[in-house]
Amino acid sequence: MRHFMAVGSSLAIAVLVSSAIGADDLKSGTPVGKNIPGPFHPLNVTGGQAGKKHCLV
Repeated sequence: MRHFMAVGSSLAIAVLVSSAIGADDLKSGTPVGKNIPGPFHPLNVTGGQAGKKHCLV
């Protein structure tokens, strides 16, 4: 039982330390005022274009 507690504690400390080290500002998506670099070609699973790659934007 002590072995499991030691492993669990070590993992918890590792997660806390790694999250503190990697706590940079998150930047996701295209910045406001910038153009998207190109068209999207997702595979649609519903609607009139189901089963086809088609940009819905």
